Amino acid sequence: MVDSDSIEAVEQSLEADEVDLQDALDRGYRELDVKQGPLAAFAAQELSETEDELAQSLGYFLFVTVFLAFQEAFPRRMGAVDEADVRMASEMLAVDEALRAEDPGEFFDSDDVVAMGQPNVLSYVQHHLDEALEQGDGEVDLEELDRVYRAVLVEVIALSHGVVSPSHEAGPS
Repeated sequence: MVDSDSIEAVEQSLEADEVDLQDALDRGYRELDVKQGPLAAFAAQELSETEDELAQSLGYFLFVTVFLAFQEAFPRRMGAVDEADVRMASEMLAVDEALRAEDPGEFFDSDDVVAMGQPNVLSYVQHHLDEALEQGDGEVDLEELDRVYRAVLVEVIALSHGVVSPSHEAGPS
């Protein structure tokens, strides 16, 4: 699990670069592209299909910072995520959402289930989502924001499965 200290370290590093925040994010995206190419391609595809500027900016920010938080938390244990891993994470989320939609007695949403495995990451993501809604002052396209949120959930699932355990077994961490 990504700890809150790792997320705080990423935030502090971005605050240190506040004047050049875009440059810091661009460096982070380049690192994402090098270390997790299929995930970067997924992010680029999802964000290119998003027309709302605020949702697109939020998505870019979250994709980079979530990746950096995983890198911070697991510097030696973060394995590469391939296209099959990204596809599996996307399908896993879609199937979970479909199953939960069919069960009116289901208490949890799919993002609640993801949050059980990565509570600090999801809290961070949801905090920034709430800020975007406030910043958008009713002008943000909620469907576009939901698309970005789902894409970031796929990223969280894929990266969680890419973390190698201390005994060198890949799987959710």
